Amino acid sequence: MTPLSRPHPHLDPRHPRDGTAPRTNPPVFAWKPEHTDEPVNLTVALDPALEDIVLRLDDHTDPVFLPETAFAPGIYYWTWSGKFHKAEVYSFEITNDAVTVEVPSVEEWLRRLPHDHPRIYTRSEQIPELRDARHGQKAHLWKKLKKDANGVLAEPHEIDEPPILPNREEDYQAWFKIWYHIMWGTRGFVKGAATLALAYLAGGDTVYARAACTRMASVARWDPEGSSYLGRNDEAHMSVIWHGPSACDWVWDHFTDEERSRVIEQYRQRGRITFEHMRNRGYYGITRFDSHAGREIVFLANIAFVFHDHIPDATEWLTWLRPILCGVWPIWAGDDGGWAEGLSYSTAYVEIMTMFATTLKHNVHIDLYRRPFWRNYTSWRRYCLPPYAEWMGFGDHSERWGYTWLNNANLVELIDRESGTNALRDYVTDFRREAETIFSPSERGVPGVSAQIYLTPEIEADTHSPRQDNPILRIFPDVGWAAIRTDLDDPGQDIAFIFRSSPYGSVSHSHANNNDFILHVGGKVMAMPSGYYAGYGSDHHAHWVWHTKSHNCATLSDASQLMRSHQSRGMVDNVYEDDHTIYFRGFADPSYQDRAERYRRHVCFLKTHQCFLMVDEFVAREDVSSALQWNIHSWNRFDIDDEQKRFTIRREDSILEGYILHHLNGYFVASEGWEPPPTSVKENQEWRQQYHLRYTPSGLEPCRNLGVLLCPGHRALASAAVCSEHVYATEVARIGDDLILVNQSDRIQFEDIDTDALAVLVLHGTRYHIDDAGMHLT
Repeated sequence: MTPLSRPHPHLDPRHPRDGTAPRTNPPVFAWKPEHTDEPVNLTVALDPALEDIVLRLDDHTDPVFLPETAFAPGIYYWTWSGKFHKAEVYSFEITNDAVTVEVPSVEEWLRRLPHDHPRIYTRSEQIPELRDARHGQKAHLWKKLKKDANGVLAEPHEIDEPPILPNREEDYQAWFKIWYHIMWGTRGFVKGAATLALAYLAGGDTVYARAACTRMASVARWDPEGSSYLGRNDEAHMSVIWHGPSACDWVWDHFTDEERSRVIEQYRQRGRITFEHMRNRGYYGITRFDSHAGREIVFLANIAFVFHDHIPDATEWLTWLRPILCGVWPIWAGDDGGWAEGLSYSTAYVEIMTMFATTLKHNVHIDLYRRPFWRNYTSWRRYCLPPYAEWMGFGDHSERWGYTWLNNANLVELIDRESGTNALRDYVTDFRREAETIFSPSERGVPGVSAQIYLTPEIEADTHSPRQDNPILRIFPDVGWAAIRTDLDDPGQDIAFIFRSSPYGSVSHSHANNNDFILHVGGKVMAMPSGYYAGYGSDHHAHWVWHTKSHNCATLSDASQLMRSHQSRGMVDNVYEDDHTIYFRGFADPSYQDRAERYRRHVCFLKTHQCFLMVDEFVAREDVSSALQWNIHSWNRFDIDDEQKRFTIRREDSILEGYILHHLNGYFVASEGWEPPPTSVKENQEWRQQYHLRYTPSGLEPCRNLGVLLCPGHRALASAAVCSEHVYATEVARIGDDLILVNQSDRIQFEDIDTDALAVLVLHGTRYHIDDAGMHLT
């Protein structure tokens, strides 16, 4: 069953899916009820008739259930029913290699959680050892923490309640300017309190503790239903509940009684507001999937951990969150470790989840890091984000900022440690080294170090562990990403080709860019999606960045793929690899469904020549005529040879030669800038000029097969020399003794080759055909 043979994961969040083998045991059971307020009966049995019952749950009020104990290996059948609806019966298999992660009741969580403070990441009995580590194992972190804490100590520790935001619809730029200042000002202020509190915890100086208390008492004077109300300015609200609970936890005994009472009341109200906002407006991961909710669920859990003995409702909050945080999450990913919203947004949202997972592991003794997602997530980042990368792409916030690079290093180090892998220390070290040389916008320079890394024990690397396997190709099918990396260790010789065609569609922080690619050559990004994150939904964001024209994708007579649509889906399939070539297909028919019957991008990597062949396969709808347009974007100008149908990009010692395999009528259009450009409210030095190239075959043909060869070169690699021509109804290209044929009609008839295949490659004497079934030898 392919990812596109069922509805979008958010339209049909049912789990376990029929015929699947969940990789975590016990699995979470989730369904989308016809009537959200009706109680449901859940049945799990060993037979399709549901007579040999192993689990029966009656009158369950939420559309999700996470059992406390694991299932024995075997095949199971399950269904759910309500007063007005009965679901069909689904099957799943628990295999012997499923990871057992049993999550007991919330009452047991609270019994295990320390009864005193601190209780986030560490315990009071660990404080002496933590403070001794300042002069040993954690000396480098302590030096950074103390420097940042001293900087915060010199700042004011009182903050005014934020102003009411203006109407966004009337003047977006005026709204954004005030909103942006509030977001980073309040976030930095509360993070400063957490930095001071951590410095006290690590060093014992009560000056830090009292300053942190003063900050949190100041924030506690705000009206939770005023200007920072969740429904009015959720970023200001989240600033309070993000790092605030841990700051309060670490300096708990240093509040005055009046301050502590005020802080408790603030978090009682904000916790209630957050819970009601989450609980009453849908069920996260089942009926609601808004991005910010992915933060709020973790922040609410932390409020409950810190204040549960003062806020009776906290037990109810945690009980509701238990199956969400321990079973349904992540909703933008599968077990393969990718994240559909892109690398940048996954950094923030996965790091936030570690706030919960780390506390649960070290203070409640439930290890969510054993779930397959975590180990695979670091592999996804390693393959799709090289330390030298100048651009991330495939989602909002692609800029190369020192702050972002440092956060990536912290996150990968933490997961690498907590999942027990300890295999990515070199990758982390490279990111930290790069971060020291990279610009960061001033407002993003929030103080402090990673509290999870500082407060949790460091695990010694296993010197006897086997050498890590480094395949050239990695596919992440759950989210529809692929990566080809020729040298993970040497930027100067690495060719990194990152590809996206995702089943998650063009919603949230994703764009209408299925079959998009990024290409790094010798440490330089040569081709990447264009545009900048100048504010969510701003003119530039909505009309350039979201649109397919800003990506290395095909447009059809200027039309985008379906924008902001769950139906705009793709997938990576038909994967093949041998000694000579790598092949996969980006299947994006649904993304172009308003104008095309099919749109597929076939990608081949020719290992000997280290170049890429793409064949775009387009079939128009009968009732719509469109011109295929092939787009590519770069930070450098394109040199164009119209006669040879060739273009070149040069960046220092790196080069990319592009050959359009279309010797009939067609034309290039080169341009620069954006339409519309980014707003001036949020400029930064990373927003450099960008250049765009489009190739359009002439005419409005009902179908096209357009081949493009991309030949990289760097200091140690001469780009492949290509000779091409059009012979009858076939595009012919030669690289040395190797041959490439692209079908331009019904058949390829060339020399001794006669086939209806889409394309034929002859590499080292071996003949490969590409058709709907993929690549195969003949």
